[in-house]
Amino acid sequence: MAETPQEPLTMRPSDGLTVLALPTPTLPPATTTNTSLVGRRDVWVVDPATPWDAPRAELLAAIRALSGAGRTARGVVLTHHHPDHVGAAGWLRDQAGLPILAHPLTAELLGDRLPVDRHLDEGDVLTGSDAPDDRWRVLHTPGHAPGHLCLWEPVRRLLVAGDMVAARGTIVIAPPDGHMTTYLTQLARLADLAPARIVPAHGDVIDDAEERLRFYIAHRHEREGRVVAALDGSPQDLPTLTAKSYPDVPSALHGLAAGSALAHLVRLAEEGRARQLPDGRWVSA
Repeated sequence: MAETPQEPLTMRPSDGLTVLALPTPTLPPATTTNTSLVGRRDVWVVDPATPWDAPRAELLAAIRALSGAGRTARGVVLTHHHPDHVGAAGWLRDQAGLPILAHPLTAELLGDRLPVDRHLDEGDVLTGSDAPDDRWRVLHTPGHAPGHLCLWEPVRRLLVAGDMVAARGTIVIAPPDGHMTTYLTQLARLADLAPARIVPAHGDVIDDAEERLRFYIAHRHEREGRVVAALDGSPQDLPTLTAKSYPDVPSALHGLAAGSALAHLVRLAEEGRARQLPDGRWVSA
């Protein structure tokens, strides 16, 4: 588990958008998950995730301080169901009386562990104030997780992106939650929006937003080329293919990389370029 920092990092990438980087037991290289306070008057708390007392107190203090600026927290928004995005959601509902909002698929995956109070889906709008540049559109962006959501403000071109991208490294796309073709489609969709800034769930605010999204697409296609090259005709298991396809990744991280390698193999199988044998090994088709 990551050590709890003394002072969680606070970022303010735009008016009415505050980002608290709070420690979570997440995947390397990240050690924190960003909790975003979205909206100038009516505030939506996106991905309150920390499981630890000290950063939870920091988050609750920030929410309670909103009233001094004429702002009110209205609800918790979950980008998806993974533990490093939901760890403080139920606690915050109990402490601050905030309802939890998420996509229906996220609600289904969370089940009784964390009941969701209200569903969000593509086309919904979360209003931060009466200003035309404070209306946050809900985008359903599956690929990393079935019910993944982003928040998009089209006037300032701000994107709260959850786990679609990260400030450092790449995103693990691991079946059954992850689906590579769907993920690539959604990355292209977000890039076509030409966002000015991205608030990822992990790491600093991204200023080269569209460029980063297109880099992610290119990187995935490059990695897929390595997976294709690794399929040299003889049956191979997933750990072997992962090692061949991820020579630039330390072997200690091959367990994580195997999830994305599997997602590439599934994509190749769907396209008729690979197949899985009854014993679980893979060959080119």
